[in-house]
Amino acid sequence: MTGTPRHLRTDRDAERSPRRARPLLTRIVIELFCIEVGLILLVLPWTLLWDNNYFFSLQPQLSEFWLSNELRGAVSGVGLVNLWAACRELARMATRRPA
Repeated sequence: MTGTPRHLRTDRDAERSPRRARPLLTRIVIELFCIEVGLILLVLPWTLLWDNNYFFSLQPQLSEFWLSNELRGAVSGVGLVNLWAACRELARMATRRPA
């Protein structure tokens, strides 16, 4: 940041300011995290890790529910929605013109 008053700063000063870069970097990291969560939710219900989960054995009467294809599909659907939203936001950030 320069010692120039805000109303006299040029676009070049604004580009150098870490204050403007930080929100973009933070948003990119958040979107990458959302993609990772979406991929995990999409794939995990169909793996052996889901079938052999310790927490499912704590309530054996619910094991049929936890292992049902309907629940697996619902969790995968949440993962797909998460992936779609994250990719759409990344595309929006990529096509937006810098201010």
